[in-house]
Amino acid sequence: MKRSKIAPFRLDPNPNSIDPDALLKLCSEDGFQQFIDVLDRAVIVLDEEHRILALNKAAEATTGIHRSVACGVSVEVMSARSRVDLKPLASGHAIGHRSLMLRWRDEPGEVPASLHVLARAGMPCISLALLHLPATGAARPKTAETRPLLRSDTLPLYQSRLEPLIELGVRAFQARRRILLLGETGVGKTTLVMQMHRQAIGVDRPFVHVNCSSISETLFEAEMFGYERGAFTGALASGKPGFIEAASGGTLFLDEIGDMPRSQQAKLLKFLEDGCIQPVGGVRQKAVDVFVVCATNRDLAEDVRERCFREDLYYRIAMIPLTVPPLREYREELPGLIDTMVANLNLTRRCRLVLSQDCRRLMVEHGYPGNMRELIGIIGRLDLLADEVAGVEHLPPQMVSGLRGEPLQAPPSLDDDEDAVVGQPLKTRVKAYERRLIENALRAAPSKRQAARALGIDIASLLRKLQE
Repeated sequence: MKRSKIAPFRLDPNPNSIDPDALLKLCSEDGFQQFIDVLDRAVIVLDEEHRILALNKAAEATTGIHRSVACGVSVEVMSARSRVDLKPLASGHAIGHRSLMLRWRDEPGEVPASLHVLARAGMPCISLALLHLPATGAARPKTAETRPLLRSDTLPLYQSRLEPLIELGVRAFQARRRILLLGETGVGKTTLVMQMHRQAIGVDRPFVHVNCSSISETLFEAEMFGYERGAFTGALASGKPGFIEAASGGTLFLDEIGDMPRSQQAKLLKFLEDGCIQPVGGVRQKAVDVFVVCATNRDLAEDVRERCFREDLYYRIAMIPLTVPPLREYREELPGLIDTMVANLNLTRRCRLVLSQDCRRLMVEHGYPGNMRELIGIIGRLDLLADEVAGVEHLPPQMVSGLRGEPLQAPPSLDDDEDAVVGQPLKTRVKAYERRLIENALRAAPSKRQAARALGIDIASLLRKLQE
């Protein structure tokens, strides 16, 4: 059999000797992917616009992104979705070889890398990136086979557009300015705080997550500030440090801060003012160096007006208020998000999972009131119930009721005149209809909070819609 001649191509020991035209041709060859997949070193090939042309299995395991999603996408976009910060690969077009250090996003340490920008006569250059991963040691990444892919604390893909928000949060961490994260349940507030903590402080510092709504009012002070031996009946003989002391030197994340009992808010305010705690039963105060971040899905400004939340505490914790948008506001990114999550899931499955056309359409059109948490649950459900093809029958019942012909609840009739929106685009008419629904709910309810409950949304969404 006569073999076809291909221009010389090798990765070692001298990548600068690679013929760029041969590399570009090889990227389109059927056998090229099989060739780079057998290499232990992570390989990423970029075109002149820093879009990914090819990557091997080692690069998939390192970044946590499947090639079906990565190829054709700019390295800047993929960097926000990757376990490794890939942005340095897109810095400049200078011909030659450069050594780089790429930062891990979810663990300490860096990845040594080399970037080879290859010249082409009269043509745009292409780049070859090699990630030099150690064979052993703590810095070696977890592979896709051992790393859980469907986790609520994984940075959501759709939040790649929230990179400015994360960067502002990191600067606030470093400047010791307190952050208040606002947003609906399930949008990933905890994930963002952990990401900010890792980038600004590091994973070696303590991170204590406290759900304020899960602590009873009678135990709140002892759990938050700790207690001395014999402080009360049933107390441990050795005493117990509280959440604040446990987070010393790191981050204390107070989730659902709006549900904190008002009777305990003054004690937290004192700690935020002087940085000292006094355990229950103790007579001496302790100075604790800890950075406090708060989050809530409630409208704390409205709670302050209704005297459910202390005004002075609100201004202490809300130096930098940051709002995390819900998943439905990222409708254009949703198809790519779903495809990426399925592709990452397939890295650990024996049989490749494929979404049927109707299944994918319903997932894209769904409103996701549970936001990212709901989407993660749906992907996990498909992984469990479907063998190779995920169909409509594998989706949750509430997503497919309309497709199966079951009667849907008719919208309430409105007496308002619709002549003003007749002939207008659909989006304008939907906005007007939504506005009338909100106005009717406000007239029928004694407060905005109760109107939001009647509409099935939270108070923050209602206030945002009123401002639109």
